[in-house]
Amino acid sequence: MTSLLSGAPITQEEQQKNDHHQPLMVMAVFAFLLVYIYLFTYASESLKLPMPQDMSESLGLQIEDVFDDDRNVDSSLYIPFTRVIESNDNERLVLFLGVGIAFLLVYFLPLKYKQRSLTFSSLIVIAILYGIKGVAGLLCAHCLVYLILHPVSSFRIWIAFLPGFFGFWSFYPFMSFGLVPFIKCILSGLIFALVYRFLILRLLDFPAIAKVSRVLVVQSAMITVLVGTLIEGWLTGPLELALGVLLFFWHWERLIMYHIDYQDGKIPENISLITYLSVFLTPGQIGSWNWGVTIGQGYAYTVNNFYCEDKNKLIRSGLKLWAVSLGYLVFGNWIHVHLLDFINDQGILVYRRIEEMSSSFIFGDEIRPATVLLTTLITLMKWTFSWGGVVHFKVGLWRICGYRIDAYFNYPWLSTNLVALWSRFTFHYREFLVRAFYYPVFFKFFKGHTHLRIFTATMAAACFGNLIWGHITESAFYYGIERESLFISLKQWPYFVLLGLGITLSEFWLLHKQKTSRKPWTPDKYIGLDFLSAYVTLQFFALIHIFVYTDDSATTIDNFKLLLAGLGIHI
Repeated sequence: MTSLLSGAPITQEEQQKNDHHQPLMVMAVFAFLLVYIYLFTYASESLKLPMPQDMSESLGLQIEDVFDDDRNVDSSLYIPFTRVIESNDNERLVLFLGVGIAFLLVYFLPLKYKQRSLTFSSLIVIAILYGIKGVAGLLCAHCLVYLILHPVSSFRIWIAFLPGFFGFWSFYPFMSFGLVPFIKCILSGLIFALVYRFLILRLLDFPAIAKVSRVLVVQSAMITVLVGTLIEGWLTGPLELALGVLLFFWHWERLIMYHIDYQDGKIPENISLITYLSVFLTPGQIGSWNWGVTIGQGYAYTVNNFYCEDKNKLIRSGLKLWAVSLGYLVFGNWIHVHLLDFINDQGILVYRRIEEMSSSFIFGDEIRPATVLLTTLITLMKWTFSWGGVVHFKVGLWRICGYRIDAYFNYPWLSTNLVALWSRFTFHYREFLVRAFYYPVFFKFFKGHTHLRIFTATMAAACFGNLIWGHITESAFYYGIERESLFISLKQWPYFVLLGLGITLSEFWLLHKQKTSRKPWTPDKYIGLDFLSAYVTLQFFALIHIFVYTDDSATTIDNFKLLLAGLGIHI
């Protein structure tokens, strides 16, 4: 099945034409990095420079709700799951410095070394931020996947040494790197290589076993979550994952898209290990590791979009996204707080969080429709600011490193229906759901019944796949592999059902509406309808988040009552 975003294959000759240097672009990238370093790290303190808040106050700007207790800018761009370095500010400094080095390498090295340099520089930054155990576990898992999807033999059998070597390094509880642990790593690698050569390779010769093995490694995250929740009662607590394995599991959705490319024959049979790793290990993956995890998608999208146009043009587009990211990261919370204060000063109660409104509602407080509508809409705005700051930075970094990556958010407030919103909002995640769930169902079932075909495919993607594959696993990775996190996600089922139904109805409307050459937001007499359609679309999407951000004690019936209260219906 054709990917929506994979692009056409790019030749080396075309890539060479797009690889010419402009010193001003290099200076521009480092100027932006210096701004990020100044605003979001302790570098200014170490260099005896005024902190961002001090600088702001010296200019007569008393800006509240922007700076944190350290007098620099608070940020949702951070390094999760690790305490190797003392603070997030210092972790961000390592990230930004690593980005600078990675950029210089990919910009100036010959073409054949560029993607490799990104992989190696990423591994070094990951090792600094997450430690040897983190990077070793990540490499162990990816090498194992590579060996199952792309079996090796003869002179490439040495690759089978790597999972055992890195696996021992990741799981063995030693703190020092002496000779004895190193010898054990070597032995572990040799043992796994022998097992792979004389057992696993022979099993992979059987098509049925090979197919099951591929499914097991690709779906390893889901299998781990399900098994972990089932055996929780037999353990003393929730199943704990090794750090490197957890980092690997956050690549899970991209691994599924890689496997789809594999099934579609888009991946060369003789793909090298370093080329495989370059799909998953780039600097754009590291910051806020667990946010925007589908950016980059699978093999075809990543490889076909590397140096597919002038690299300096890509850098300019990446810097534009970095500028937007800075706006969101610096002023997003300020806009949110002051907008809330302004509306509350007008006598309309608006809560800072939907959970607070939910708590008030179940305790008997009267909640007006305007309160429900504005609280949900402004919460969606705040979420978009937080996520936008992070994912625009990540996509911008991909572009600066030479990849033509589509923006994660593409003016979602211009969406005049839910189909348009779904293509503009969390763009790459939508592509994951479409490729993994919508296409397989749409092209297989109910081919003679258009409406049933659309309904089934949409619910498979926006409802079933979105809930089970998209949120249950992530909830377990966030909060622990335990039954409670599973139940919390399942309790949110009305959101996914209503989202799927809303998108389906939008598809039906687009299918049957009168065809016209007019495009939305054309400045004519119908533009008022565009504004109304955009508001209704965004308000519906915001309103159903009542089922996601809810008080722990609220029942599903309570949440439906609160939603209806937003529509002026009190039960």
